[in-house]
Amino acid sequence: MSDNSSSEIPTVGRWRPIAELLVSLQFLTRLPIPFARTIDPQPLALAMRCFGLAGALIGAMNGLVLIALSYLHLPALMTAGLVIGFGFFLTGALHEDGFADSADGLFGGRTRDRRLEIMRDSRIGTYGASALGVLILMRAGVFEALLQEPPLQIILITAACGAFSRAMVVDLLWATRSARTDGLSALAGRPDRVTALGAIVSAGALTVWAGLNVSPTAGVLALGIALAITGFMRRLANKLIGGQTGDICGAVQVLSEMGMLAVFVSTHH
Repeated sequence: MSDNSSSEIPTVGRWRPIAELLVSLQFLTRLPIPFARTIDPQPLALAMRCFGLAGALIGAMNGLVLIALSYLHLPALMTAGLVIGFGFFLTGALHEDGFADSADGLFGGRTRDRRLEIMRDSRIGTYGASALGVLILMRAGVFEALLQEPPLQIILITAACGAFSRAMVVDLLWATRSARTDGLSALAGRPDRVTALGAIVSAGALTVWAGLNVSPTAGVLALGIALAITGFMRRLANKLIGGQTGDICGAVQVLSEMGMLAVFVSTHH
């Protein structure tokens, strides 16, 4: 992120959790947010401390849809596919779009400028389509496995993974410079350390709670895999394009959530 864009974002302010949560949901989902125009919203860089809570609600909604569809006794793969489709509708495939663009740019370009140019292109390429296809297959497998769990555990797992994966986005934005002076991540503003820690601690606490109710080993490993994926993506982005972008943030969220879900399912079983 450029110095100019970050300096324009206030880094201190009174904590207004309801306003910050509404701003976070408005950014992360396509839901019609009530009172969004009357709450005197916080800047997004400050509201990011509620990204974890917003992610928990998004994940819980996916879990609730999975539970509801399970009572229809549809084929497991069809149920998983419908939940994936609901997730795309809920978020507008915001993070998946960034994931696909990241795959195209990071692996389809030979220079920093060419990679950034590819990532800005709205068209999807071979790497992006392939990566997205693999992601959808992996999600379907995880959701099929989750159908074997009790309803409360499904909600806890999907909420925890949705929360901590989005807290990783806040961590990436805080700890990693922007590769561009424009774009979504630059315009969103750079959160400060307190904001990032607030998002990580609150989402991490939810993941620990889920682990205690599902599998303590799975909870610890899920946190570890999300941190490892975020660290890997940070290093890769710094090396190949000189920092993070909105697309890299999307890739971090998608990969972290997928890794955490896989850990919960495989370790618990």
